[in-house]
Amino acid sequence: MVRSAVADEGLLTYMTNLAKTDTCTVGLILGQPTSSKDYIIHFAKTPPCHGDNGKNSNTGKSPKKFADILDIWVADHARHATRMLPGGMYVLGIFVVSEEDILSPFQQKIKTMLGHIHRRLNSNEFLYGNPNIPEKLVVNYCTTTQTYLCKSYDIETATVKQAEIKFQPKLAVKWLQVECKYELDQLFPIIEERGNWPLRRHMQDILASINENFKSGVFMFDGEIRDGDDCLELVGKKRKVPRAKSGHHESGELKPMQVTIIVPCDGRNLGQSLELRSCAGQIRLAGHVACKLWLHPKATVSDASQAVTQDLVRSLAARLEMHLDSLIEEEHGSPEDTNSIHEPPRRVLVTLPNSTVTLSDYLFPGEGPQEAQISLQELLDIEVSEQDAIKDIEGQADLTELYNDGLEADTDEILHRLPRATNRNIYLGGLAIAFLVLVLSLVLHFVKNYI
Repeated sequence: MVRSAVADEGLLTYMTNLAKTDTCTVGLILGQPTSSKDYIIHFAKTPPCHGDNGKNSNTGKSPKKFADILDIWVADHARHATRMLPGGMYVLGIFVVSEEDILSPFQQKIKTMLGHIHRRLNSNEFLYGNPNIPEKLVVNYCTTTQTYLCKSYDIETATVKQAEIKFQPKLAVKWLQVECKYELDQLFPIIEERGNWPLRRHMQDILASINENFKSGVFMFDGEIRDGDDCLELVGKKRKVPRAKSGHHESGELKPMQVTIIVPCDGRNLGQSLELRSCAGQIRLAGHVACKLWLHPKATVSDASQAVTQDLVRSLAARLEMHLDSLIEEEHGSPEDTNSIHEPPRRVLVTLPNSTVTLSDYLFPGEGPQEAQISLQELLDIEVSEQDAIKDIEGQADLTELYNDGLEADTDEILHRLPRATNRNIYLGGLAIAFLVLVLSLVLHFVKNYI
């Protein structure tokens, strides 16, 4: 069976414009895979390599041949782009704009590059970088012949297959929208044996716990529990957007479905017996994660539940990874670092050009839309002219409560110590007075009887 994909005609125009630069360009194919066909939402050009280890860093020029492209650089770009994708969306493969035809025959370098991308995305399981489908798409636009060709490569079997991609004018995919706001306020104890772990290792353990809890959670769509095989489109049709007087909404447009997740305290197998363990500390994870997803028209409730899980865990993993990478030195249990508050970056959304689908970016505390504009241009090759196009859906974190909780904890600890010290002094003072009274009574008794 030939694998097929559909994309908007604007992406073909995007490749033809890149063909005018007289250089070899490599980029990522972003979209949503299904069993029947793939829905491509965006082509993201890989930025030029300027690293110390790059072959082209000394010349400062873009490569003209596909053989000069660094596989590791493209793989790292795939990791950064995956952070910005909503749940259910993946890096489906690569596109190459080159003077040479790299698909006839299928060059070994393509296999090597796709292998690097696959392993790089698998390096952090919580990013959900690779879909269950092992095939990757490769689209080659040859500037010599002004034609394009598409093939697929199976990572597991190392086989090349024919594939077709259709660029349709004004492609209108009836995306199903799903929204969820997940509140999180949980304490994670640190047992003594793990007290010297670095912060990164602790956070990976916490992500594993959260990810496992989602697997045993209950997902409610618009307040109701649905069967996993139910068609998501039929579920959403029960709540349509009413026709507005201004005519902004078309009849039959579906409202975004609201997902509520009920999860147990800990979904991991704790065994039959309980054991009392000494703890070296604790980590409190507090806040909320907002997600907005787009699913293909034939998606089921089970597909939506998996996509929501992927989005929440991927978003947490992405912002924690970015935050830990930004730290100069991880905490290793030194006394001055035992009590600290970390504020990972927050999530913002940007709408793709000529589409309703939004991708994510992450802003550190104090950053604004201008920083998001830079990263969107560099990583996704998207120009956002208006800062209003970037939606800050989570907002700045309010740390006042956390600081107050820490102050109250310190105060309570002091107050709890005061009664014990006071009672001890009263007890000793009482003994001293009683002993003095006993001595005086004995003296008076002796004087009365013998004088």
